[in-house]
Amino acid sequence: MQPIKLEIEGKYWDSQIYSGILYLFTLDGEIISIDWEKLINRLNIEENLKLALLCAFSRSDYLYSREFDLLFGDREIKHVITNKFLNLSNYDLIITKNKIEEYTLTKQDSPFPFPHSDSTIYLNNIYTSSKDGIHRATCNRRRSKYVVSTRREKKWDAPSLSVTGSYGSLAVAAGDEGLFEIGLKSDFYDDKINFKAPRLLSSSHCSDCGWTFYSIFASSHVADGYHATFKKEKIDDRVYKREFNEIKFSRNIFNNSGYSWGTQDKIYKVSGNIISIVKYSPWQRDNNEEYHKLGEIHLENWKGNVVSGKNALFGIVIECENAIVVKLSNDDFHNIPGEPVNWRIFPRSKYYENQLHIIYDDRLSIYSFNQDYFVDQRLKKIGSEHLFFKGR
Repeated sequence: MQPIKLEIEGKYWDSQIYSGILYLFTLDGEIISIDWEKLINRLNIEENLKLALLCAFSRSDYLYSREFDLLFGDREIKHVITNKFLNLSNYDLIITKNKIEEYTLTKQDSPFPFPHSDSTIYLNNIYTSSKDGIHRATCNRRRSKYVVSTRREKKWDAPSLSVTGSYGSLAVAAGDEGLFEIGLKSDFYDDKINFKAPRLLSSSHCSDCGWTFYSIFASSHVADGYHATFKKEKIDDRVYKREFNEIKFSRNIFNNSGYSWGTQDKIYKVSGNIISIVKYSPWQRDNNEEYHKLGEIHLENWKGNVVSGKNALFGIVIECENAIVVKLSNDDFHNIPGEPVNWRIFPRSKYYENQLHIIYDDRLSIYSFNQDYFVDQRLKKIGSEHLFFKGR
């Protein structure tokens, strides 16, 4: 199944999508906040493709419900829905600069340092990492003047390469300084990290990081990647406690070294043109089965060396020297040639986890991958398992 692509004209540095708003960080140091729900709902397509359009770009959660899990067992129903996605993939969905202005909520100077190295949205706050540290600003479409607050807060002043939020804290990749965690106020996670100063999890080099449930995986191009593992226990009906456990290096997980990354239940390691896959199950720690090898992926030589990788619900996204390669959860490959300015996925999102955003010199290309709806989540080797299926 081909992905569905939507293109937005313009010169951008970064993009985020959260709670019905698309945030475009421009090369002029501005943030354009777009009413994404309205834009998608008003796209001119046939009425019988509206469901596919909605699932593709604004409600990726719809077809993962229990009802659709049962309906997809019916081949005729599955065939009808699959054809909707296939037909929609033939459309040229292009949003011009004039069209963007029609759906723009606010256009404002960015309160963040430019250029930032990474950004994330967590609990109605935008966080950015840069050589000037970690900064925060609230984002709320109900704000009186600007969607993004002009009052920023500096969370940390150390140079940072990557930031991502979950479980009441921020994971921060700080290069040669290592992997850090910044505690945030939380009503649900009582793990004694609600402090102002970041805490060091490992002094080993870290250029990127991702959440593997309540633990954090650190990636590095100059040293071995590693897994900062935590334990989680329930204190009462609504409060959990996270406690740091240990650092496990990638070479000990895979029995050899190479660039590695991890998100949710999958960890990957590349050596040459071979990518090894491990399934991470922290609840199997007591049985010494928390890391289970699933196999390998072979990349064609023409794609070049691996620059970086991310784990998504729909598969894994691998930036190579000559293309962005998407290995899909149904075992297909989708190759996207060209050199991007930036790209990102949204693995911890509720509504946009099927999207891949790729920024080029003159446009933002948004790819929506929808084959994963029809993949058995409990058996898939590529991509994260949907949380709906955990424990089933």
